[in-house]
Amino acid sequence: MGKLSTKVGEIMNKIYEGGPFNAETEEQLSKTLKENFEDCYKQAASELDNPEEEVPSPEVIALYIEDLPEAEQEKALAIVNDWFDNLEN
Repeated sequence: MGKLSTKVGEIMNKIYEGGPFNAETEEQLSKTLKENFEDCYKQAASELDNPEEEVPSPEVIALYIEDLPEAEQEKALAIVNDWFDNLEN
């Protein structure tokens, strides 16, 4: 697992460990990744039973992003870190 998947996994753990976050927070991260990596988002959505109504997990999106060149992975990691920093503040 790459740095991006590790970071997204850490965030998901914080979301579901009873903190102030919830499923809407997870959906926000998915949408943030979609804004910058729409093809990866679409690939992750293709795994869902009902991709028109469901939002793919940020963890699955991250796995597809990790197939991209390293520069794109670093960009995604910076986006995720910024998003999470803003969420905590």
